Amino acid sequence: MRILFDLLHPAHYHLFKHVIGRLLREGHQVEIIARQKDCLGDLLAAGGLRHHLIERRRQNLFVLGMESIRACQMAMRMNRRKRFDFMVGISISINPAARLGGSIAVMFEDDDAKVVPVFAKLGYPLAHYVVTPRCLEFEQHGKKHLTYPGYHELAYLHPNHFTPDPTIRRQLGLNEGQRYFLVRLVSLTAHHDIGARGLSRRQARQVVDKLSAHGRVFISAESAVEPDLKQYLLPTPADRIFDVLAGADLVVGDSQTMAAESAVLATPSLRCNSFVGRISYLEELEHRYGLTKGFLPADFDRLLEQMEQWLSDRQLKRKWMQKQQNMLAECVDVSQWIYDLLMRLYQTHYSEKNRTEHAAPSA
Repeated sequence: MRILFDLLHPAHYHLFKHVIGRLLREGHQVEIIARQKDCLGDLLAAGGLRHHLIERRRQNLFVLGMESIRACQMAMRMNRRKRFDFMVGISISINPAARLGGSIAVMFEDDDAKVVPVFAKLGYPLAHYVVTPRCLEFEQHGKKHLTYPGYHELAYLHPNHFTPDPTIRRQLGLNEGQRYFLVRLVSLTAHHDIGARGLSRRQARQVVDKLSAHGRVFISAESAVEPDLKQYLLPTPADRIFDVLAGADLVVGDSQTMAAESAVLATPSLRCNSFVGRISYLEELEHRYGLTKGFLPADFDRLLEQMEQWLSDRQLKRKWMQKQQNMLAECVDVSQWIYDLLMRLYQTHYSEKNRTEHAAPSA
């Protein structure tokens, strides 16, 4: 197979990294387009994955729009040389490029369409397949809509792929038995974040102050933090963040992704942003499995109360491990599921009879 992956965010690298690695080991041809978002380039380099980086000097809606156009143009140029069987990603750029070049566009998403309306309206109509967690099957995007029982985070944090490294405690300079907590602060600058709110600077300081009374506090931030908070910045490299999450006693922040990652790693997490109650996969992790809890910014005081309650429970991590097992029993290894999907679609669309035709499906 010949496959192009378009990666916009570090989480997208993690979603596809095991599939990409397996495809390469089996001799398939893989190309990667990557955006200059946070540590994405560093992660690809650390993973030894050759990629085509689209540089980003500023971040605003105009720049993001032009970046999508550049990625589409790059995908089209590459497709003229490579004739990809599939273009895959959480990206609106691959769909027109695939349609015009005779490839199959397989578009992944885990946010509700109503939360990312621009992305859904521009991306879903041209995609040959829209792939989401099963909790979004109610959206009913037609025959092109494929679902699986699980979450993006189970593509890279499922026990089949990830085992926490306990030496992270030594790297963090922790004493034996010392509790530690992670505060995650995001920039909320994506296209769907217009008008969104997370933790304010004052609220972030309150969280850090309260957590500091119970153990060591580390901050992971997408953008610069206030001078008085720099002493808390996480000292470990980006590729160790999951070990940090797995070992933490509690994670507090305004990040959707890291709340879900904490949940599947059996680490209690509290999130505070204006998306609470609107994201189906987090609602499922919260209300079906009890693995995370969210509060709107107006309910910040309730978050502090919940945080104090959880901090007083020394058996909290043990309880979360049982909840995690309940969740894993009902979900799949998402990397294995994606690999199987691509193999199945390849057989469907590129059998010996029609392999050279590269005809786009009607879905």
